[in-house]
Parts: sequence; C-alpha cells; structure tokens
Amino acid sequence: MKDRRFRFVTMYVVIILACMLVMAQGATVKDLLEEVETLRDADNYTGAMAKLKEAEKLEKDNPEILWKIARAYFDFADQDENNPEVQTKNIYPGFDYAKRCIELAPNVAGGHQYYAILIGRIGEIEGTKQKIENSYAVREHTMIAIKLDPENDSNYHVMGRWHFALADLSWVERKIASIIYATPPAASFEKAVEFFGKAHEIDPEDIRHLLWLGKSYEKLDQDDNAKKALKKALALPAASDSDKNQHKEAKELLEDL
Repeated sequence: MKDRRFRFVTMYVVIILACMLVMAQGATVKDLLEEVETLRDADNYTGAMAKLKEAEKLEKDNPEILWKIARAYFDFADQDENNPEVQTKNIYPGFDYAKRCIELAPNVAGGHQYYAILIGRIGEIEGTKQKIENSYAVREHTMIAIKLDPENDSNYHVMGRWHFALADLSWVERKIASIIYATPPAASFEKAVEFFGKAHEIDPEDIRHLLWLGKSYEKLDQDDNAKKALKKALALPAASDSDKNQHKEAKELLEDL
C-alpha cells in the first residue's frame, strides 16, 4: 500500500515538474523576445540576434521568432547598404527565414513584410532582370502585410521604394522589363510620394521616410518640397550607422538642389 502511495506521489511530482518546465520554457521565449526589442531599440543588433538564436533553440517553428530573425539579418545589412559583401552575407539567410515564416504562418504580417523587403534586396544584388522579376513578389507581399498590419509604417515605406525604383528605371532597364513582361510594372514618383508621406505620418521620427520623400519630390522637380523634407530629415537625431548614412545622403542631396 505504501509502495503504491509512494509511486503515485512520485508520478504526481514528475508531472508537476514537467508542467513547470514547459511553462518555464514558454516564459523564457517570451522574455527573450522582449529582450530582443529592448536591444534593437538600443541599436544593439548583435545582442538582439544572439537572443533570437536562443529563442530559436527553444521553439524553432515559432513564426514570431522566424520573422524577427529575418528582420535581424536585414538590420545587419541595412547598416552598410552599399557594401556587397555585407548584403550577400545577410540578405540570403534572412530571406530563408522569412520564407519559412510565411509557409508556416501565412497570416503573420511580419513574415510577408520581410519576405518582400529581402526578395527586393536580392533583386538589387542579382541585377536588373532579377530586380524586375522580383518586383511583383515585393508588391504582392507588401500589400498583404499592409492588409494584415495597416499601422506599420515600414510597409508603406517599402511600397514607396517599390514605386521609386520602378519609376526610376533607365531606358535600357525598361526594354528589359518589356521583354520579361508584356506589360512592365506600373509605377510612378507621385505614388512614391503618397506612400512615403503615409509612412512619415505614422512615424514622423524616422529619417528614412523624409529622405526618400525628398528624393521623390526631387524627381518630380518639386525642389521646394524636396528641401523641406530633407531639412526635416536632417533635424532628426541620428542614432544608428544607418541613420548617419541617411543624414549624409540627405545633406548631399540638399546641397545639390
């Protein structure tokens, strides 16, 4: 009788400990993701990635972890946008995570957002033909992300960049586009202004929205509006390397107007 009671108590303790372990693991993932946001807000991208990798070991198929790892790779790439080695090292693995996220969880906005951003960067790395081929996927997944998360300024910025890049195609690039598609992608600087303006409306403290708004106005020969946007961009504090690069670009563009 005592043996049976002992076995019962032992089994009960084991079950309780197992449940506590599961609960602890869930809390650990939550805590790690909270730490990721704190580190990212402080521009500590290396620390944020380290925490994400810890979280991935606990829940490798968690969609939030997957898209945030994709974002972390993009953050690394975004610090030195003109360095091909940095781009290649980060863009491709980041895209793999975003792709996996939307395959596992097609209704998660972050997966679509970074799928679009990273496949767009892949097009830039691989050249004109691939950039044009990838442009439809960029638009498709960004618009899905906007539908799922309409208050995320980054998605509107991506659509602004989409319109800007395609409206800015050279004559040779347009001929390539017409070969790839019977009807090349329709885009305009006017729509770029609309999307960058919406992004700035949602987050007026983000330098990149104002920089690209200024660049779009400049393409439309609206120099006064371009100057206003660029001066506002320069008035914002530059915390990260990416911000500093954008300040530099805004200053150079303003001097040329």
